[in-house]
Amino acid sequence: MGEKIFSVTILGARGSIPVSGKEYNLYGGETSCYMVELGKQVIFLDAGTGIVNAPDLKDKDNVYIILSHPHLDHIIGLPFFPELSKKDKTITLYGKRLKEKSIEHQIEKAFSKPYWPLTIAEYPSNIIYKDLEIPLELRDGGEKILVEAAEVNHPGGCLSFKITYMGKKLVYMTDCELQSKSEINLTNFAKDADLILFDAQYTEKEYETKKGFGHSTLKMAKEFKELTNSKKMILIHHDPKHNDSDLKKMEDSLKETDISYAKKGMKIDII
Repeated sequence: MGEKIFSVTILGARGSIPVSGKEYNLYGGETSCYMVELGKQVIFLDAGTGIVNAPDLKDKDNVYIILSHPHLDHIIGLPFFPELSKKDKTITLYGKRLKEKSIEHQIEKAFSKPYWPLTIAEYPSNIIYKDLEIPLELRDGGEKILVEAAEVNHPGGCLSFKITYMGKKLVYMTDCELQSKSEINLTNFAKDADLILFDAQYTEKEYETKKGFGHSTLKMAKEFKELTNSKKMILIHHDPKHNDSDLKKMEDSLKETDISYAKKGMKIDII
C-alpha cells in the first residue's frame, strides 16, 4: 500500500439550497459533498453542488459515492461531477433502497427527461449502482475500509455513516435532528470518533419554529460531542440564511474547543 492518507475535504457544506455572493465566500455556498481520501481510494459522502469542485482523481484506484438520502440538495450536483465525463473512469454509487425502489431507479428517475436531458447512465463514465448493504467493506490494498450506518431522525429517512480505516473513525451525521429516543443509539454509534461531521443548521431561536424539520443546533452538537467523547467536531449543513458574518460569530463562541464550522475547501487530516 502507498502513502497513508485518511482525510476529509469540504467541497460543500451548505444545507437545503445553494447560495452565492461575496458574503458566502468563507464558509461556502455549495450543498453537501465531502471528499474522503483513504489511501488510493476516495469516497464522496453525498453529491450536492459541492461535487462540482472535485479535483482530478487520476491517482485514485477507485471512486465511490455513498448517499445519506436522496433529497435534492444531496444529489443535485451529480450530473456535474467531472469524473462522469471521463470514458475510462468507473464510479460506484451506493444508496439505500426506498419503498422497494433501488438506488439506480431513484437516481435515474431524478435525472431524466423532461427534467434533465441525460440519465446518469448515459454519461461517458461507467457508473455502477449498488443498493447499500451495511456493513459495507471496501479495501485499500491490504487495508480494510469499514462503512457502518445508523438511521437518524429526518423526514423521509437519512443515514449517518461511520468509516473506520487504519484504526481511526470518521462519523458523518448530516440531516439529523437529535431526539431523546435516538440519542442513546447514536451516542454509541459515534463513541470515541476521531472526527464527527455534524449537522448544526439552526440557532436555538430558529429551532423553536423548526422542530420536526430534521436538523440540529449548536447546543445539541456540543452536548453530543461531550457524550461521544469524540476528538474533533466540524459543524455542517449551514442554513442558507446564515452568511459568513453570522457563522463567524457562532464560531467565535467556540474558541478553545475542538469544534469548528466547515469552510469551503477545508481539509482535515485524520491520519
